Amino acid sequence: MWNHILIVGQGRSGTNWLLDLLDISPKTYCRNEPNELPTSPLAQLPLAVVRHPLGDDFGQQWDKAVASVSVRMGERDRIGAYPKFYLNESMRGLGSFVLSKRRLSQLISPVMPSLRQPDWPVPRWFADIDGLRQALTVLKFTMVPAWAEWVLINRPNVLVIHIVRHPGGFLNSMINRYWSEQDITVVKKNNQERLKQITKSEPHWAERFGDIEAMSVEESELWYWGYATKTIHSVGEGLPNYMQLIYEDLAANTVTVTKRLYEKCHLPWTKDIEAEIAKSASRSKEIAKAWYEKFDQEQIDLVKRMLAESPTSAWWED
Repeated sequence: MWNHILIVGQGRSGTNWLLDLLDISPKTYCRNEPNELPTSPLAQLPLAVVRHPLGDDFGQQWDKAVASVSVRMGERDRIGAYPKFYLNESMRGLGSFVLSKRRLSQLISPVMPSLRQPDWPVPRWFADIDGLRQALTVLKFTMVPAWAEWVLINRPNVLVIHIVRHPGGFLNSMINRYWSEQDITVVKKNNQERLKQITKSEPHWAERFGDIEAMSVEESELWYWGYATKTIHSVGEGLPNYMQLIYEDLAANTVTVTKRLYEKCHLPWTKDIEAEIAKSASRSKEIAKAWYEKFDQEQIDLVKRMLAESPTSAWWED
């Protein structure tokens, strides 16, 4: 039995969907990027965007933070979406309605001061805390290669599920779903800063990157995709506490792949769970190459070049 589970990968690569699939199990407790909440204990840990020494006391810090967030919830979570053995079923609907909406939770914060924060202890009227501690905690993170590497090496009782999307599909989703709501100059600057951090901690990447300042925003995004993907996979490959999932496989064979995932997580598989998972299988094999029809030739060539420079090229069919 795993102590807890990490879902890791890039944004726009299926991490949210994967978290939802595991949330269907009545035996899991799923947290969505608790490290992004400023009051979360995980937010106090060393940054994980780039691989670097985390310090001799990181293990103690990590264990303490995980234990804490496993009995907390926050504004990024999907609260009470499915029945759980530890939830007060009579309060699940009301709790989901109130706790998932910040305005409503602020209204009751005078009697529950903890709700003034972006994350808070799970209320005892909503869940049995002793039961919650027995649930399988699932923590979803993006852009955390340093944490993933450390956990894979130092916590063999923690399963790391690494979901990877084809770089073309990943970039297409970033452009259409993320960049459309962002200041692209800020995105580019942040991307370049990440790449510069990589060259400081791992100088051999500098030659591969070339002139970071001259990169387009697409190229800078794909270089970090390649770095993070390679870093996590190279450490995890062959380890029993590492499971890699390809987004396109999950989209094309949702029930089959998820059943294999449940077996790896030691979670019971039932007809009801299978039916719920089948509802989410709205994607098809065509999604794998949708990017190819939307990109111009320069973007297509960039994706192919990045894929050719990565050991991941064999993960997808031509």
